[in-house]
Amino acid sequence: MRPGPTKLTALHHLLLQPALSQPPIPLPQGTGRYSISLTNQEWTDPTRPDPFNQSHPRRIMTSRFDPVPPSQCHSKQVPYMPPTTAAVEDEILAAYGYPKGLWARFVQEEKWPLALFSPGLNTTRFFSNHLAQEIASHGFTVISMDHPYDTDVVEFPNGDVVFGGRVEWPANGSTASVEHALEVRAKDASFVLDRLGIGRSEEQRAVMFGHSFGGAAAATALLNDGRFRAGINIDGTMFGPVLNYSLGTLSRPQAFMLFGSDGHSSFTDPSWSQFWAALNGSANVDYKKEFSITKSVHGSYWDLNILVDIAGIREELSEMAKLIIGPVPGKRVWEVMGRYAPAFFRFALRLEEEDRVLRGEDGDFPDVVLLRG
Repeated sequence: MRPGPTKLTALHHLLLQPALSQPPIPLPQGTGRYSISLTNQEWTDPTRPDPFNQSHPRRIMTSRFDPVPPSQCHSKQVPYMPPTTAAVEDEILAAYGYPKGLWARFVQEEKWPLALFSPGLNTTRFFSNHLAQEIASHGFTVISMDHPYDTDVVEFPNGDVVFGGRVEWPANGSTASVEHALEVRAKDASFVLDRLGIGRSEEQRAVMFGHSFGGAAAATALLNDGRFRAGINIDGTMFGPVLNYSLGTLSRPQAFMLFGSDGHSSFTDPSWSQFWAALNGSANVDYKKEFSITKSVHGSYWDLNILVDIAGIREELSEMAKLIIGPVPGKRVWEVMGRYAPAFFRFALRLEEEDRVLRGEDGDFPDVVLLRG
């Protein structure tokens, strides 16, 4: 098990210099009408000791993506992820045949509805930067969260580095560790709403989505906090009370979307089937949908899938590396998510009528399959 916070040292910076000396690779803007501003922040909850390390209060790192009208936008390049995070992810992905030093080269360029994002287990929020930017470009403030001791590496502004590894994937039938982590993530999400001053008496204006374990966290957050109006689970196995207790209340109905990889659905995953049955049995869930992208895999929804195309290295990858992201180009995945996720959220928030894509009636998306709803 990795230790608690460590300090970023001069050695870390020295080791990263070769990668940083190469030409930067800019990410494309989202497909929506808005440009994006980006702010990385540390937030501390003084009322809650960290559940994984009682020696300090719970603190999280967030990335905030805000829509900006193009006429008010001035372009600026910022790193895709901070240096130590890039170095750690390099080491992890090198085992799968991805080239080292690549991730450090990527850079990014009214009251909006708020969308929170939670990443997969043992991954970083930075590997969903482009997804967050895509959703924000359609008129949402998106805040992506890292969950210390669960996320594989979290860097804080003072130089502290917290490694993950504290959450154990179910073994011998026990789901206690992942269920505990889901509750921690849900409390992190509620803390973000508190920090933004969103009171429990206000109209629901917040939504939440996540990839993999982050998708399960989105469902848990909705169950625990009625301030969330809708949620999306992108290809994540479900755990915990959401399997048996439905979302929503009479005064605060909620909506939910499942978006799976090809072959992963409520027809094949018992946790999704049980969750869908709970949704279906509640009068307080006023909208639900389940979709899949043909030929997609779990890693198709990860930024890696578009980063390798932008860098022009897809054909150079090992077969294992290609299997992780699948055959669907990253650009296509974000075209799909950029249309379906904002449409779902806007309809759930009563900001727009139901988009035809949510009814499975759009010829521009023949590769998207409506499975339920």
